Amino acid sequence: MSYLQRETPVLAELCTFLVEDLYGELAARVFSILARDGRQTLAAIVRASYLNGRQIKHGLAVLIQQHLLFHSASDSQLNYYEIDWQQSYALVRYGKMLRLVENRFGKKAANVVSNLVTLGHTRLVDLKDAYFPHPDPADREESKGGQTNGTRPDKRNASAERVNGTATQTDVAVNGSATKTNGTANNIPSELHGANGAKANGAPDGGDAVEGVESQDEQGSIIQSMDELYAIIYHLMQQGWIMKVEGTQYLSPGDLHEMARKAVVDEGYGGNNPTGNKDKDQLAALILQRKRYIRDEWSTVPKFPTRKRQALESDYGRATKRLKVSSANEWSSSRDDVAILDAGYANGQNAHSDLVIRVNPEKVAVGMRTEQLADLVEQRLGATTAQIYRVMLYSLEKNVSRCFEEWPDRINPDPDAGIDASIDHRLLVTARDVAKQIDRSIDLFEGLDPHAVMQVIRKGHVDKHNCLTLATDPYNISLDDRTKIIDKHIQLLSDDPFHFVTWHSRDGYSQWRVEFEEITKAIIQQQIENTIAGRKGALGVKLIRALKKKGKLDERQTCNTMMMSAQELRGFVNDMTVQGLIQTQEVPRVERREAKHSMHLIWYDRQRAREKLLHDAYKSMIRILQRIASERGKVQELLAKAARTDVVGNEEKWLSRRELAGLRQWKELHETLLLQLFREDDLVASLRDFIGPLISP
Repeated sequence: MSYLQRETPVLAELCTFLVEDLYGELAARVFSILARDGRQTLAAIVRASYLNGRQIKHGLAVLIQQHLLFHSASDSQLNYYEIDWQQSYALVRYGKMLRLVENRFGKKAANVVSNLVTLGHTRLVDLKDAYFPHPDPADREESKGGQTNGTRPDKRNASAERVNGTATQTDVAVNGSATKTNGTANNIPSELHGANGAKANGAPDGGDAVEGVESQDEQGSIIQSMDELYAIIYHLMQQGWIMKVEGTQYLSPGDLHEMARKAVVDEGYGGNNPTGNKDKDQLAALILQRKRYIRDEWSTVPKFPTRKRQALESDYGRATKRLKVSSANEWSSSRDDVAILDAGYANGQNAHSDLVIRVNPEKVAVGMRTEQLADLVEQRLGATTAQIYRVMLYSLEKNVSRCFEEWPDRINPDPDAGIDASIDHRLLVTARDVAKQIDRSIDLFEGLDPHAVMQVIRKGHVDKHNCLTLATDPYNISLDDRTKIIDKHIQLLSDDPFHFVTWHSRDGYSQWRVEFEEITKAIIQQQIENTIAGRKGALGVKLIRALKKKGKLDERQTCNTMMMSAQELRGFVNDMTVQGLIQTQEVPRVERREAKHSMHLIWYDRQRAREKLLHDAYKSMIRILQRIASERGKVQELLAKAARTDVVGNEEKWLSRRELAGLRQWKELHETLLLQLFREDDLVASLRDFIGPLISP
């Protein structure tokens, strides 16, 4: 089974909560049946539930539109449905997704991504008509010829009740039945978006669509022209945040494997399965290669017609400082062309307007990893060094499609080719590159040893308080000096025990690479040790480190290593074994399996401890969502009153002091619970999404 699609009962319960809060009870009931019974046909789902076929089709329509289900047809033309666990869990990250896009590309790009998240997927022509509807009904009929999700969409698919900057859920069709999603304004969607600094529709909780448009207009997130909309979409596709929707994306990991295997056997072996071990290994490598090719095709940017930009346009509403900091990924009016995505209409064709697009979920994990690493650097080395590291990671994001390769090539590189053969030179960064991209308003001297700064600029002096007295303005130093100062910060990153960067070679300026896999392993180990320290104290951490270093130990060796008596150690080890943090093994010395004649080994498996922490994180998130639902039920009448159109914005006029105090108390509690929910999600990301299965030690 695919590593990313592993399902546990606690994950199934968590995802069911998320689906119910976002898309309503009907979709959640269909989802829960598939979560409980696994891969099923439509008839099997009907038999396993109290719902009729029409209701189930409505629920399946919502889940498929949001890419929460895989579905495929067998030789008998029966449709099989299976849950996409990775995308189902990603429902909790929609707010983070918007904030990541806004930090890199601005509010207008976040506006586009917000609508794509709400719609699940949509055609370019429908998205264009949603932002800029045609006044002529005849023009509206031209966009009905495309196919979305295997059905013929009408204008409701993207543009019904759509206003620039706001979004409504779509009507989709499965087996000829159309349905609307079953979410409400007070459900988790707005909460998850709002808690992360960006809302899917730009409207505050309880506000209507008109107020959302006014709010976005004031914030500069309204897209003014179709050229601007196309430029944003084209740029996000180039950066990997938006990808095409193809039929193979709906195949489950097992179906995709079988399709790739059949294609490889038919092409390379004439339809006959190989028999020798060498041929079987070669077949397995070719299957992985074919699966990688199919997946990479999803992110390929089509060749759109382009024209030169005639005048400077906005940078999607991004602030000047943010523009400079993330200039590695920025869209520049001086270097980019405008993609003419609807050029086919001018020639009587429909070349690219029927292209169906969606948000790339793998890129979201890459963005989350960037933010977590930058935050970790800030905790350990300071804000300035963290900002430099963030610029380095931003410059690498375009060439990093995913956090780890799920289907790695089994063919080992030639050991005689050297280290250069296994490293992509697009993933190398120099201090010179960072100096050209980083904001000049950042004081690069902060966080460095004053004596190290003096070695670079050769001006000023260090007083008795170890402070640098400098006549030179740190914000206006030359590019060469900035490069040397930034190189000092990069040296700090390299010398840290986490080894945030690694020296690669010297080609003019020192080239550095980021070994994400080793850093992620260190972060996972740190999370495990922090958890053990909170539960068992310093002795627990000492035991874990000893077992990690020495491997499997018997009771006597462990006592000598820990300098503890056997009686004290047994209770300590039993508690940690029950919690799943360490493992024990009994090895009989004689044929009769007796405790006194057996060897009891103690060992530490980082992968199992990682799975245990991940399981505990899922359980914590479930309890938080249950607490939110419980607390909301206590003040449901007050929230309903506060959400009335005549009360919104005039709460002090229409609500009593007691009601205002209760509403304020609910908001504070709600924000606290959501904050803890997203902290748990950060833990899940670091434990699960940044690296594949681990092998101890």
